[in-house]
Amino acid sequence: MASSIVGGPPRSGRRPESDYRGPYLLVRPGAYRSGMSPRPTIRDVADRAGVSIATVSRVLNDRADVSVETRERVREVARAVGYSADPAARALAIQRTQLVAVVVGDNAGHRDLSLLFFGKVLAAVSRRLAHSEYEALLLEAADASVHHRFDAAIVIGVDHDDPIVLELASQGVPLVGVDVKLAGARSTYVGSDHADGVRLALAHLYARGHRRIAHVAGALNTVAGADRIAEFRREAERLGLALSDEYVRHGDFSSASGYRETCALLALPDRPTAIVAASDLMALAALQAIRDAGLQPGRDVAVVGFDDLEAAALAYPPLTTIRQDRQELGTTAAARAIELIEKPDAIPPETILPVELVVRSSSLASPG
Repeated sequence: MASSIVGGPPRSGRRPESDYRGPYLLVRPGAYRSGMSPRPTIRDVADRAGVSIATVSRVLNDRADVSVETRERVREVARAVGYSADPAARALAIQRTQLVAVVVGDNAGHRDLSLLFFGKVLAAVSRRLAHSEYEALLLEAADASVHHRFDAAIVIGVDHDDPIVLELASQGVPLVGVDVKLAGARSTYVGSDHADGVRLALAHLYARGHRRIAHVAGALNTVAGADRIAEFRREAERLGLALSDEYVRHGDFSSASGYRETCALLALPDRPTAIVAASDLMALAALQAIRDAGLQPGRDVAVVGFDDLEAAALAYPPLTTIRQDRQELGTTAAARAIELIEKPDAIPPETILPVELVVRSSSLASPG
């Protein structure tokens, strides 16, 4: 599957497409003089012709796969506004498409979770790319092959050793992993400070008097899942909590696993008084499991999630959680992809974004 990411107001009259576009289309010298209107851009031509920027690029670079009618309309508009392709730059356009692939995996077997959490990330990616005259091409991992041309790829919810990641890296495609650590020579990483999020959650619960605190972990083959469970163990030991193996349960970020593992925790003879879940979906399911056990979430068992999805504030009781800045994740990932494209000799450093504890009613009561 390939489609354009919708990350802002729709472009009137344009159709979603996976056309490749070139950035090397320049205004004809002398077309606009002092005191006249600003020089037209490729976007102006696209808007007037009712097509995408990619289609304008393909027409002005003599690509074959555009209808005769569209080709004539674009050329007529380009002539009318004084916009033309620079011959020297046209050769460069062959080397660059102005497309950045956004490869979305199934998030440990739960593709719906990827889209639920990463929706804001994808929108921010699209906006930031558009600001620099790039377009986003949304691909499933199985489709991100050499059959698509793009200048860089942003990888989300894909295992670091997924065959497509290895293939892209072997071909020298610049890669940005969002919560995915990549081994390619031209790759970098953008993610949230998962460890600090766990520390914030435990410090909050510890301050409320909780000493029997359990963790429902996410998928361990992900950076988020592995980092959070590792930090939970370290911080629990530092705080002197009595952490038994029974208090660390293995989920996969999904609500089903959150419900299942919370039920297992509540069945323990010495059940925990608080639960830190590695995702909001698991935490929301934990609230329901606590109710189904005849207990009151927030009063009998405190719950803290991770992500701050929109549903967290609407839950009953409202869910305390660790907020990730999903917009900044997307904006930064797109900026890093552009850096990798435009500065091929420089590899941007890894970027770890801060997180924030959002306290709501699900964790305010102290253990009885």
